[in-house]
Amino acid sequence: MSGDFTGVVGILEEGGRMLHVANERQLEGAPRICWDLPGGGVEVGESLHEALRREFMEEAGLDIEPGPLAFVIERFGMRTATLSERSRFFVFVVKRSARALTVAPLPRDPEILDCTWFTPEEMQTRCPEVYQRVILDWLASGRRREYFVLRHVTPFAMPDEVGGDPHFLRHPM
Repeated sequence: MSGDFTGVVGILEEGGRMLHVANERQLEGAPRICWDLPGGGVEVGESLHEALRREFMEEAGLDIEPGPLAFVIERFGMRTATLSERSRFFVFVVKRSARALTVAPLPRDPEILDCTWFTPEEMQTRCPEVYQRVILDWLASGRRREYFVLRHVTPFAMPDEVGGDPHFLRHPM
């Protein structure tokens, strides 16, 4: 599939709050400020952990250590109206490296507008976009759900779950 995309996302949680970064996205034909967990695309020749470290440095100026794989999301039709195009996101729990313990998150990438921390309750209202639903579903599952498969009939539309065994991934990476 030529339109496939592989991405990584990191959950950096401290004091009951998760780090989020703000960026402007085009959703439903209009620009919107969205608060997302740090992450992005994996570049050719890059491991998932390398991509995660790079994304955190670019988006939040933080050196991190990737931890266990929290869950995987497979989405069909999310980025384009072609349902055969797949986006895979590997979501890891991360922690700051020893040299970043006293560093305040600060964007280095000009596309990132700000960094802040949200509690799960704040995420309900500050992160309302369709594509953000999975992190809220994972939290609601008690952090146990390990695999999400979603089909978007039109790009960024509300997905339909098309199955997937929630016990698909049992072994930490």
